[in-house]
Amino acid sequence: MNALGARLGGRFEIDEWGYDDGLATLVDPVLGLLLRVEAEGFDTLPAEGPVLLVANRRLGLAEPAVLARAVRRDAGRGLRFLGIPDVAPVGPALRRLGGAVERPEELAGLLRAGYVVAVFAARMWARGRVGAIPPELLAPASRLGVPAWPVALVGGELSGRWRVAAAAPAPAAAATVHERLEALLDRLAPARWLLG
Repeated sequence: MNALGARLGGRFEIDEWGYDDGLATLVDPVLGLLLRVEAEGFDTLPAEGPVLLVANRRLGLAEPAVLARAVRRDAGRGLRFLGIPDVAPVGPALRRLGGAVERPEELAGLLRAGYVVAVFAARMWARGRVGAIPPELLAPASRLGVPAWPVALVGGELSGRWRVAAAAPAPAAAATVHERLEALLDRLAPARWLLG
């Protein structure tokens, strides 16, 4: 209630990218009511410092929220996610909740600031397959020496049930991450029929 009271009194902080961690913290329990997320591997994320997550994405809109829920609940950290539109009013609103524009320079700045940042592969129609991962998008992580954690998401927009798994980190090279992400999705394959 203290966080809500502070907000109502106009006392809250927004970082240089527009992120409001207090707001994201208040939204998290609501996400918990809407999304049933079974997660594994997130308790091994570093407690501080930059982390790059690279996840698959289908055609839905829930994946960033699902991933934010898993990271906050199991790793105790907020999540920044790339891929928001750079137009008002949607872009600024999503920035408040952790969104960022999908640009290499934006990713580099967030990693330098020590955030957990999620990059999503291109959306795919086929279940369980991983779309292209732009090498230029991962280049900042490679230059900064930040490895990439492959993250597989399996679930359904209507059911609200999701299974999310993070694998051990790998060098931030698109081909390597793509291959490890495909393998991780194959391991979660039985859950596809149950969840989505």
